[in-house]
Amino acid sequence: MRWKYTCASVTGKAHTQRGENGQDKSRAGTIQLSDSEFFIGIAADGAGSTTEGGRGAEIACETLYTRIAETVRTKGDLSGITDEDVKAWITSAREAIIAEIPPDGKRLREYACTILGAVAGVGGSIFFQIGDGAIVTGTGTDYQTIFWPEQGEYANTTYFITDEQYLDHLHILHAALPDEIALFTDGLQNLVLSFALRKAHPGFFLPLFSALRQHPENGFLPFSTQLETFLCRDDICARSDDDKTLVLAVRLTG
Repeated sequence: MRWKYTCASVTGKAHTQRGENGQDKSRAGTIQLSDSEFFIGIAADGAGSTTEGGRGAEIACETLYTRIAETVRTKGDLSGITDEDVKAWITSAREAIIAEIPPDGKRLREYACTILGAVAGVGGSIFFQIGDGAIVTGTGTDYQTIFWPEQGEYANTTYFITDEQYLDHLHILHAALPDEIALFTDGLQNLVLSFALRKAHPGFFLPLFSALRQHPENGFLPFSTQLETFLCRDDICARSDDDKTLVLAVRLTG
């Protein structure tokens, strides 16, 4: 089993117009065990109202990727990974953010970020999420949303890994192995999801997965650059001025 993957994060106009850095982060890659590859994809969106949300998102992505890789190598496949393991990954990421906080009066909430994660390989797949954004899986023609974006108590709010009750809003799903996986932050959700039908738009995902599948095997960086250009297109930005992150993976056969 092998995977092709790519990811890109772009800063939204809402940030660039204020001279701010983007607060979306992502991490994607594969690990090899015997003759099989496992795909790991993480995306995080730093809260726009914070000063260090981007840094919190970066720490969360890197910590989660490392912890997941360690667990997969230890277990050997995904069938033995439990919800408690996933909760331990999330807690480790939160603790890594806490350890970053300097003694200058900043609070944990200044590092607030959402989390989206996917692990796939021998034994199936595992998906997890805190907050908004979404994960979509597909078979080449049909696409489904794993978790619907979770909104907070008030308009334009959501939940974060830094919340005191973070595990109450952690969603976990163990599933069969998909052919295609996409993770994206909330800057894209209104473009690629039908909130009326609670479904993903196939017309958005199908050409992207097809392009990734057809791209040269060693073409990760060029395709990542193309994906970044795509996310910066005028028609995309006209519908969302927020940061945008997209992680894509396709399973190869043969």
